[in-house]
Amino acid sequence: MENVMQKLDYQPSSLSEYELEHPLQVITDFFDNYPIHEIRDKIWQLYKGWVNNSADFAEGEENAGMLFLYTQLIDFLNASYVYAEKKKVEA
Repeated sequence: MENVMQKLDYQPSSLSEYELEHPLQVITDFFDNYPIHEIRDKIWQLYKGWVNNSADFAEGEENAGMLFLYTQLIDFLNASYVYAEKKKVEA
């Protein structure tokens, strides 16, 4: 676990010791609290807000980077959801 924390350049966070040892529980709780379609919409709203507020100063490369982050975040979200749901069935 220490090596993982070093790779993360770990700073104290709100995760409890239990959550650090059982990250799947954090993921499961997240999806239990927020339906996936609502999460996707919220992430889209965050992205749109960034685009609208950064139009005057963001460069094309930065805009492309944010769009790439958005698409990767949605892919990560979907994969995490599938993983958590599969683990529920296996349990």
